[in-house]
Amino acid sequence: MIKGIRNSLLAMSILYIVLGALLIIFPDKALKLGCALIGVVTLGYGVVRVLSYMHGGSAQSQRFQLFAGVALGVIGIFLLVCPQFVVSLIPVALGVYILVDSIADIKQALDLKVLGFEKWWISLLASLLLAAFGVVMILQPFSLVSHLVIFIGVGFVFDGVFTLFNTVAADRAYKN
Repeated sequence: MIKGIRNSLLAMSILYIVLGALLIIFPDKALKLGCALIGVVTLGYGVVRVLSYMHGGSAQSQRFQLFAGVALGVIGIFLLVCPQFVVSLIPVALGVYILVDSIADIKQALDLKVLGFEKWWISLLASLLLAAFGVVMILQPFSLVSHLVIFIGVGFVFDGVFTLFNTVAADRAYKN
């Protein structure tokens, strides 16, 4: 396996595990911080676009800069004032991401089988579990948001451990 890709996957795995642990331990704080951060970044980017409009450019570019800046500014303020909107999008977005990622992991598990890796079925099983996890997140069967954040944290930890396992297994398979 290419060393740079392996190192990137290992770093991403560790990041997922740490992020998942933080979400499990501090679900309410993580949610509030995440919503505020998204709102501030969006609002800031809107301000940058409006300032870009003020500094000139082509007429076509100008109108787009102003429109984008105002739209992003309004969205940023909305996110800061109505964080529950972001909360409702988080599980769907993460669920879709995990579902798509797990489909790629299913292919990787099948590649491990072709390469002769004995325990390829563990990767396949974990990929299928991740796919199911993604579907559950998309359907949002949660009554309390903090439970959802903890559930997402568990998903991140599981995905991080799974990616770590797959990376080590693929690295060993490619070395042979």
